[in-house]
Amino acid sequence: MNGIQLFKTRSVDLPCTVLPLGKGEQIYYQHIEAFPFMYWPNGKPCDPINMYFLAIANLTAEETLKTYASELSHLVRYCSKNKVDIDKLTDTNFFELSYLLQAEKSKLNPIERARNNNTVRAILSRSIRFLQWYQVNFVSPLSTPLIGEANQSPQIILKRIQNTDPKRKPGEYYYVHRAMPSHESREPKHPIARPIIEKIEQCIDDQSSLEKQSARFLQRYRNRPAFLVASLEYIRVRRHFMIWLMKRAGMRPSEMIEITVKEHTDILHRKRILIPCKKRRRNRPPLRSFPITLKDATVFQRYLNARAKYLDYLRTVNQEVSLATTLFVGVNGEPIKKTSLERDFARLVISAGYKDVQACFSMFRHRFITYEVIVHLKEFMTGAGKNRQIMTNTDYESILKRVATKTGHGNKRIVLGNITKRLRDHLVKSLRF
Repeated sequence: MNGIQLFKTRSVDLPCTVLPLGKGEQIYYQHIEAFPFMYWPNGKPCDPINMYFLAIANLTAEETLKTYASELSHLVRYCSKNKVDIDKLTDTNFFELSYLLQAEKSKLNPIERARNNNTVRAILSRSIRFLQWYQVNFVSPLSTPLIGEANQSPQIILKRIQNTDPKRKPGEYYYVHRAMPSHESREPKHPIARPIIEKIEQCIDDQSSLEKQSARFLQRYRNRPAFLVASLEYIRVRRHFMIWLMKRAGMRPSEMIEITVKEHTDILHRKRILIPCKKRRRNRPPLRSFPITLKDATVFQRYLNARAKYLDYLRTVNQEVSLATTLFVGVNGEPIKKTSLERDFARLVISAGYKDVQACFSMFRHRFITYEVIVHLKEFMTGAGKNRQIMTNTDYESILKRVATKTGHGNKRIVLGNITKRLRDHLVKSLRF
């Protein structure tokens, strides 16, 4: 099912709101830096899916649109290879697509599957949502339904399921297809353990040493030894600061890469980190103000100093270098991407000896949220003179709301999904979610 990537991202401004004014109308635009445009394997635009992206763009985060494009690429490639029009898809096609997705082997390890059952389910689920949208907008009500429940006698038969996930609103539902493989139970993510963090931090220091670099790597910089020393030191500082931010604020990688230096030049005075909240579906991510101590502000300022020193060095060796304004930059002064941070961290985890241990950025977020809930619980019970037996639903909801404000969650139920199971079970039972 894999091949060349079928979508390309472009910077676009989409009209999203029109307000009537006295002398006409004012049009407001939504800027999307990386909007995905889908193509058929022959290079022609895949108009139905591009129209689908346009229809949902104002309600969908930018990174999520790219995820949808990746998932729908499999349906596009299947339709093209088998010469099946979208409106001619049937149950048989869905079963065949599901089989191909499950049977494909990994290119890195031919004895392993390219994707697990949960990934296959996510691809088919996204295909279902697209086909439902396609039916509403392009299929005549007088013709055989393309997709729907059995009582509608459609070409693709779905089953509606009530959603029992505590992070979702009561009464929500979703659709499944018989071709979907069964769920694979995954070990729930726990807060990342302190020994793992300490080992990763030690690995950061080790990898910044010239003595630890391979002869082949050093050969690449034989004519630029000063640049190698400066870049290794900056990478060391940047990695340590990245780990510190994840521990201290539990922010998302997509939020870290968009924090700007300009808004933090007086960090020692303001003692607040302004974090773009990426999960809110707005034209521009709203900023949430994260309070920190003077000690934390000093850590932040030290990184800013190291960053400025490195960029000054780059200017001395290359007067035409284009330098980013974001908090994190690459070795050439360019803005660093979210995927680059994630790959860098994954390499650190493996280098630290945790190849078969679950360790990722989101586990820092679980760690931060769990600790925040515990701290707020203790503070509330101490201040209010209450114990667990006499705390009310309102008390617990107030605590979750305070934590959600810090983490940028729009729904306190989502906070529940990011804490340890033992603490979550207690809160779910208390709140009767």
